[in-house]
Parts: sequence; structure tokens; C-alpha cells
Amino acid sequence: MKTIAPEQLPDPWLVDSTYLLKELSRIRELTLGIPLTLETSLPQNSVIDALWRLEEQLRYLLRLHVAGQNAFAARSVDTTTQPLPERPASLRFGAR
Repeated sequence: MKTIAPEQLPDPWLVDSTYLLKELSRIRELTLGIPLTLETSLPQNSVIDALWRLEEQLRYLLRLHVAGQNAFAARSVDTTTQPLPERPASLRFGAR
């Protein structure tokens, strides 16, 4: 089995969600490729279930992230169309 050197690993800040979802799917497919026997069926099903739950949790978190970004974008659009409130006289430039 070939090992991966740490410098070959992707930067965790640059790994995108599509890559992670594809990788989870690939690992699940590899697990399904293991020949099924009485000894391997229970551990194999446990791994498949854990991968499926992890993928679903990641999808849910990504949906929450997108919803938060959309809400932030909507708020920023709303605030740019409304005029700014008038400053109190004591805070105006040159006021004494």
C-alpha cells in the first residue's frame, strides 16, 4: 500500500465540499467492493452506515452554511438601499 507524505496532502483550508463528498462516496464504494462473508458483513455494514451518516451531516452543514451566506447577502443588500440615519449634532464634523 502506498503512503502519502504530509506535504502531498491537500491544504485543509482549500479542500472544497465537493471534494469531501466525492471522497466519502468513493470510500463507501470501496467498502462495498469488499467480498461479503459472515465475518465481514457486520463491520462492513457499520462502516457503510457511518459513511452515509457523515455524508448526510456534511450535506446538512453545507446547506446551513449556504443559507447563512444567503441571509447575510440579503441583509447587506437591504442596508445598502436604505439611507443612513442622520448623525446627532454632537457627532458632526466641526460641531462644538
